[in-house]
Amino acid sequence: MAEFVLRIGSFSAQGVRPNNEDRFVVDEGQRLFMVADGMGGQERGEVASGMAAEIIPQAVKESLANEEAADAALRRAMAQANSAIVDAGRGQPEGRRMGTTAVCALHKGDNVYVASLGDSRAYLIRDDAVEQLTVDHSVAQALVASGALTPEEARHSPYQHVLHKFLGCANMAEGAEVKPISVHAGDRLLLASDGLTNHITEQDLRTGVLKYADPQEWAEHLVKTALERGSRDNVTCIVVAFESAA
Repeated sequence: MAEFVLRIGSFSAQGVRPNNEDRFVVDEGQRLFMVADGMGGQERGEVASGMAAEIIPQAVKESLANEEAADAALRRAMAQANSAIVDAGRGQPEGRRMGTTAVCALHKGDNVYVASLGDSRAYLIRDDAVEQLTVDHSVAQALVASGALTPEEARHSPYQHVLHKFLGCANMAEGAEVKPISVHAGDRLLLASDGLTNHITEQDLRTGVLKYADPQEWAEHLVKTALERGSRDNVTCIVVAFESAA
């Protein structure tokens, strides 16, 4: 089993919004990382994202202590957070209940286990290759998958930011999928809210790896770039660099 030293950068900016509904978790002890984006237009989005940031790390810790597999631990944690946020939002009017996206990464052994609900994303940058590890749970993306829209049409669709799966979704038929990724020395993992990913290209990620050796410096640069390019949302990211322990 390969041993890795993890170097981590993280940054969040309120931007032009009146408050910051994004939350992030950097839990170096259990190598768990999470970005949550309280949903715009949802009542008390910052409460929902805060609940996710509190519940998921604790639930993962309890499952791993019970020797549950990493993928099962993440699925259980996301399900617990969803149930808690649904329950907390029951007093809100229909259509204005609490909600948040969440993208999580748990590093165990040679793998990183990635889970997401909503449209916050995870990317793996390896050498000159960039891979999006998550699928946006938007209506527009579902229409792309069905062949009803092209990817270009989806980018301009009014359904681009309408989510059909998220934490706080009472009618979610399936929970979070967990994707195991084999990691190599030199890899960078990026978790980010859509306030960043809507304004950062894959080419930005390729060149950024070469230009910014320090993950913290790169995280701050990515957030600043998204804001300079006109992001009107909260902007948050975590960068995890995997380096050989040898």
